[in-house]
Amino acid sequence: MSGCETSDSKTLESARNVLKAALNQPHIVDNEVLRSILSLAIRLYAAKAEAGMRTPLPADGGGVTVDDTMLTVTDLLHALNVQLFELSMWQAMSGNCIAPHQRVDISG
Repeated sequence: MSGCETSDSKTLESARNVLKAALNQPHIVDNEVLRSILSLAIRLYAAKAEAGMRTPLPADGGGVTVDDTMLTVTDLLHALNVQLFELSMWQAMSGNCIAPHQRVDISG
């Protein structure tokens, strides 16, 4: 691991710690900064998924609740003017959906 990678890892670890602390104090993170972090994290996740990372979040959802997910996904779809039907059609046409062996809501 190069010095840059070590520094980047420490920076990401620090950012994760700040975000974790902000869960109980949301006002400590500026709204625009949060939107930027979220946008970049989504783009990075998509890039990694397209490069072969097809494992969803940890089996426990990484602490994300169903309500957290519904709120965030609804806002993302609204921001991009995408309807749920369009998402379903894209998944069907692209084959980009969770395979049965990757599902975390059913046992193997």
